[in-house]
Amino acid sequence: MFSISHHSFNFNNRELKVALERYSNLKKIDIDRQKTLSQGISVLLINCWGEFPEKFIEEHIFGSNTMIVARIDNECIGLCVLSIKNIFGKEVHYIEFLLINKKYQKCGLGTFLSFMTIRQEILRKSLSILRGKPLEIFFITPNIRVLSSVAKIASFTYPDPYLSDQEGNIGLADDETWAMASEILKNSDAPNRELNRNGLVLSGSYVALPWLIYNNDNAPWHSNDVVNRFARKYLKYGTNEDKEFIVRAHINLFSLLKYLLFYRSI
Repeated sequence: MFSISHHSFNFNNRELKVALERYSNLKKIDIDRQKTLSQGISVLLINCWGEFPEKFIEEHIFGSNTMIVARIDNECIGLCVLSIKNIFGKEVHYIEFLLINKKYQKCGLGTFLSFMTIRQEILRKSLSILRGKPLEIFFITPNIRVLSSVAKIASFTYPDPYLSDQEGNIGLADDETWAMASEILKNSDAPNRELNRNGLVLSGSYVALPWLIYNNDNAPWHSNDVVNRFARKYLKYGTNEDKEFIVRAHINLFSLLKYLLFYRSI
């Protein structure tokens, strides 16, 4: 299934017009379109993370459930990929990747892509959500701004920097969150990485990609000191440590309302 929509963003005091291509049933995309998409995605990956083999794109992107590609003048400038997993009987919406071209970061595009990616799932599960059962979301990120954006919108987030104390500490993950996060790690490509229950801090993801570890100059610091203190405490921003979060979030109808009101400002 393929659809396209057009949107505008405020970028450096000018209007940024972006086309969003939504793909469902990725395994059924025809070979020619898959090849064209792979070329654009490869360029975006190099811009964001470095060069990856074609097999990586085939397994981790075209093996997923839903993908949204953001384009400007036919250039792939953003990507969000979603997989649906069954974890202990719960349907979990796992965000595999969220990539934004470095040139177009900090304009709200990443948050927008994330919510556009799960919007169809929200519609599909709308009756369940109306009955009070939120959408289960998991993702992994070293970016404190991404986490803080989700925490402002979601009805539940762990870890939540806004619930930290004056020293940046939060409590341990609850039993269910800890078990689900551990299961995600167990079924990942690198299951032997260390996961700390306090903060769900994952260590050792970038052993082969050390250039992706944030340093003091390129760390995505937040405008809120509470959030930055939390990042220093758990991700050790500014010390070149290989750390990131496994994040669990719940999205309900109030989350959507918050998103519509606030997403451009977070």
